[in-house]
Amino acid sequence: MKRLTILFAVIFLSLTAICQELNNPVYFRFGYSDPSWNYFGQGKDYWAKGISKFGGNFEVGTIFLIQRLTPAKNMAIGIDATYLYANFNDFYMGEKPEDVNLGIYRVGTKLGPSFTYSPIDKMAFDVYVKADVAWAAVVAPYEKKIDDGDDYYLDYLPVGLSTGLNFRYGLLMLGVEYNTISPQLESDDNKGTYLQDGINELNGIKNGSKKSKMQNLNFTIGMCF
Repeated sequence: MKRLTILFAVIFLSLTAICQELNNPVYFRFGYSDPSWNYFGQGKDYWAKGISKFGGNFEVGTIFLIQRLTPAKNMAIGIDATYLYANFNDFYMGEKPEDVNLGIYRVGTKLGPSFTYSPIDKMAFDVYVKADVAWAAVVAPYEKKIDDGDDYYLDYLPVGLSTGLNFRYGLLMLGVEYNTISPQLESDDNKGTYLQDGINELNGIKNGSKKSKMQNLNFTIGMCF
């Protein structure tokens, strides 16, 4: 963890030095995070009828524009660095005693290459691919209320992938992003017990992967300056 933190710090400082002559927008944004029905490697038929799912997302970062690509300076390649993101998702089955709901939390950092195109003044489109390094991923089963859970599963520093598109005009920033990550979620109370093992057992899968697949489609609105 310490080495990873130092590596990201060196990259950020280097990019700041390289890009100080260019316009490098700092952004913060938030929005709706839609978890896929394929969470945990399952399909929609796996989930109980009537279940609802929802989520939220927050990010803050900088797009470092490294090199202009045309004489008109309306295209550039760069690095999109999300210093901090926080993501929450919920699969809500109900309040009956047999219902087990899931609260899913993740915080981390993202970093990867980007391409920016500005067709007119103050307007720009960004396309990016970023490595998603989650500082921590947590799944907390609960019953009626989200604070009813007495057990949770977690993993530190799983790495995933995020691809997305931004639209920027002035201070406004709109974004859509597809995110996938597969943490190996271990019980905090019972070491060596993994969430995915229980799901695999319910589905008759033997010797399956211990990693839990998570896919989200995020829609965000925010500001850049």
